[in-house]
Amino acid sequence: MKLLIVRPKPGADATAARVEAAGHIPVCLPLFATQAVEWNLPEVGDFDGILLTSANALRHVDDRLVQLTCLPLYAVGQNSADYARRSGFDVKHVGSAGIESLLEQIDARRLLWLAGEDRTSFVPPPGMHIDCRIVYRSATLPVPDDFTGKLLDADYVLLHSARAASRFCSLVEELEIPKDRISIAALSEKIASAAGTGWANVRIAPAPTDNDLLSQL
Repeated sequence: MKLLIVRPKPGADATAARVEAAGHIPVCLPLFATQAVEWNLPEVGDFDGILLTSANALRHVDDRLVQLTCLPLYAVGQNSADYARRSGFDVKHVGSAGIESLLEQIDARRLLWLAGEDRTSFVPPPGMHIDCRIVYRSATLPVPDDFTGKLLDADYVLLHSARAASRFCSLVEELEIPKDRISIAALSEKIASAAGTGWANVRIAPAPTDNDLLSQL
């Protein structure tokens, strides 16, 4: 199958490699590019763990990353966990069913959350304090000239975030491309919901990893 990947690089490249390993043909057409933003590093000793919901956060922490590796890390998704380990972190727990589920399973009470501007809102468990620091943003890229052709030539479009799903849906509607000619595969129920309705087929990963997503195709 030919699978269209719209997530930002370098995550798009990592997904493309997994798509190829699964025997499919990847087509990268990112709708966003990640950019670092200015942020202040709090006192590391005030926390007993790092919360990570996207590997993009670690990619944009710059040279302050080494100051954080002394803290245990709690990741949402295997992809984020794998990147954190390669960056020198001790990954204590990996959540496979979203951020709320992860937080219910850990003992840490004071977490530093490294996040992007577009992040999931949630209520932490009682007694847990989370300090969110925005370290990157996803900037919208111009629509490629060959967007419609590549889209209609793909068997599935892979959606990795709610913002990407919403942006993708808006583009399809703006360009008046028939939704019933497009099949999508989303990394979670929330992402699928953000894409709206009317698609030819909708597949949802049982856990937030590329391999779980590809298993549904």
